[in-house]
Amino acid sequence: MKKSILTLCALFAATLSVNAATGVFGSYVGINANGSGNTWYGAEEWGDNNITDFGGLSIGEFDLTDTDTLQISAFEVDSSKSGGGNVTGAEMQYRVFEQGETPGAFNTVAAGFLSNATFTSAAGNSGAGSGDQQWGVNPTATLGNLLAGTEANKTYDVEIFFKAFTNEGDQFSNNGGSNFTASFTTVPEPGTYALIAGMFGLAFVALKRRIA
Repeated sequence: MKKSILTLCALFAATLSVNAATGVFGSYVGINANGSGNTWYGAEEWGDNNITDFGGLSIGEFDLTDTDTLQISAFEVDSSKSGGGNVTGAEMQYRVFEQGETPGAFNTVAAGFLSNATFTSAAGNSGAGSGDQQWGVNPTATLGNLLAGTEANKTYDVEIFFKAFTNEGDQFSNNGGSNFTASFTTVPEPGTYALIAGMFGLAFVALKRRIA
């Protein structure tokens, strides 16, 4: 009898394992440029509502000598689970590097648990599946200063991906392994402005002499 019960328990556990499923079906990142507030961009989008893609985005031009700022201000990871599957946490990883140069290590930002279904995504879609969950950081924080360590007159890439931790192994939102990449540029330093102004001044003086 005891052997039969153990066998049934083993079969039940095996059935749960076979039917267990976890995954990530959506991800978004928020950017705050020059203190204008959080703007959401889509990484892995879902549902009827779509917003501007982060992948391939040109974020803009930033003056390193002014008060310009560029920050990651929020992110969202939408996960699913069924059967015996369970999602225990999530994170975003990002790095900034000059185009054409070898990228450095990723920075990791842990996600907090935000909501079980039903929830509304950053794009305004309703996550209503019985195992749907929302993880991330609401747009009230500064998660990464993207201008830190950058130099003037260059173009930089911002590369991100998302991960959910589950009892079925890590699940990713990473554009099929290519990750999601946007870019921004930095503008001349004061010395460069002075040099340009000086060149125009010399040209103007030379022109006046020719006319005289």
